[in-house]
Amino acid sequence: MDKDHFKEIIRFLRFDHITKRLERLMSDKFAMASALWYPFIENSASYYKTGVNLTVDEQLPPSKARFPFIQYIPCKPDKFRIKFWLLVCTNSIYVLNSFPYTGADSERPSSQTVYEHLVMNLIQPLMVEGRTVTIDRYFSTVKLCGGLKP
Repeated sequence: MDKDHFKEIIRFLRFDHITKRLERLMSDKFAMASALWYPFIENSASYYKTGVNLTVDEQLPPSKARFPFIQYIPCKPDKFRIKFWLLVCTNSIYVLNSFPYTGADSERPSSQTVYEHLVMNLIQPLMVEGRTVTIDRYFSTVKLCGGLKP
């Protein structure tokens, strides 16, 4: 396939309805890709037998997309990145749950910190006894550790 033909195909390739984009962007900043992203994460997690060791962390892949929540990191070679929060099975490095950082979360209760709410949302589908969740130091609070206990 030549370059011009590829560019022509990409020009018409969309993952969202352009007529409804503005109204969805008002409620979901990730609207242009969420119809593809969230079903992919649900399907990949449903067909995988999770191990007992899980890790919560962030990932910042480089991006040239035009999302309103792009992170600018001047010290990196690729300066623009999208921050994703990930729940990963440590044994196989398989992503079980993930969502992008899109700014302040309006659904977060005032009693929870941002990181407590984040960790609880990531591990919500896997709240079963017998799992070990490893989290970074800025996720760690005494209240969160108490909430994770069975």
